Amino acid sequence: MRGITQQARAAGPAGDPEAQLGAVLGHLMQSYGEQFPALTGALASAAQSGEQDQAWEFGLQRILDGLAALIDERAR
Repeated sequence: MRGITQQARAAGPAGDPEAQLGAVLGHLMQSYGEQFPALTGALASAAQSGEQDQAWEFGLQRILDGLAALIDERAR
């Protein structure tokens, strides 16, 4: 969550931090992808399924899940 927010702030109002990160990762995978076949496969799968741009929502949900667990634990 914090990282995505910082990326958005650094990219500015017209920037798209996930697109910028995708471009950097694409370049790195072209250069070093053979060394990291699992990562290359995961990135390719995400690109094909269109599941990008969900990191913020995913991160927020994990934080809220953690808070819910903490509240439940303290309520016992």
